[in-house]
Amino acid sequence: MSTESSPFGRLADAFVHAAFKVHPYGQGTIGAAADLKSLTRTEGEAFFHRHYVAPAITVAVVGDVTPAELERVAKRYFDDIPGGPAAAGVQAVEPEQKAERRVTLNEAAQPIVMVGWHMPACTDAHFTAYEALADLLGGGDHARLQKALVRDAAIAVDIQTTTGFPGEKYPGLCGVLAIPAEGVAPDSLERGVEHVVQDASTAHPLTQEELDGYKVRARAQKLGAVEQNASLAHELGHAQALHHDWRAFFREQDEVQSLTLDDLSQALRTFTAENRVVAMLVPPPAAGKAGVR
Repeated sequence: MSTESSPFGRLADAFVHAAFKVHPYGQGTIGAAADLKSLTRTEGEAFFHRHYVAPAITVAVVGDVTPAELERVAKRYFDDIPGGPAAAGVQAVEPEQKAERRVTLNEAAQPIVMVGWHMPACTDAHFTAYEALADLLGGGDHARLQKALVRDAAIAVDIQTTTGFPGEKYPGLCGVLAIPAEGVAPDSLERGVEHVVQDASTAHPLTQEELDGYKVRARAQKLGAVEQNASLAHELGHAQALHHDWRAFFREQDEVQSLTLDDLSQALRTFTAENRVVAMLVPPPAAGKAGVR
């Protein structure tokens, strides 16, 4: 339902297939229909017993609880989960991309432009710089892509950015999702995205004022995450699972506050044509006239 039955799902699936040739990220989150047809009960059970073991579980507990209460609940829900070694992590390493990769889907649907650049995993020291770039380029009304392409040029109706796509445990993509305005050809919007990104690394570099604004927003988001038990538990569990230390959730804010403009420039230098992946959803000629802008 999320992939094959949705134009965006099909585009996102084609996007990751183009971006990752070796790493399992390229297989997509849901896999292929052929997997469902060929998977046997024996194979499914073997997978379950190999991966769903106690050492693979991450549990975060937040709130007004006592050790006795926690032990009672833990025994109720987890006591019958078998032990044994956790399965080894992914060993495949995606090789460096040497040339731009492109994919185009022709469908009678809303045009979409996806652009991504390979970036490091969340455990890399430079990860926070990419998160800052995603915010400063497309994180809201303050962002450069929003100002240039949605507000000023009016060639896009929506722009979103993301880091660690489709996952951040291993090196993923820093990506831009852009929706063209009516009558705007997707390739014209792609050129607009590229112009803004390159302008940020050449003629008009990101400023200290922009970076300071991001630091304020990031701190506010971090404080918001600890106001509710559920969100705090999620953040601590996420940090433990990916960094093997729940304290990484708190250290991340120190890393954000110590970011410099040089850190952003260094990350921007990886936004090259050779490191770029582009996927576009374009209506076929019979579905409508080409864009005029």
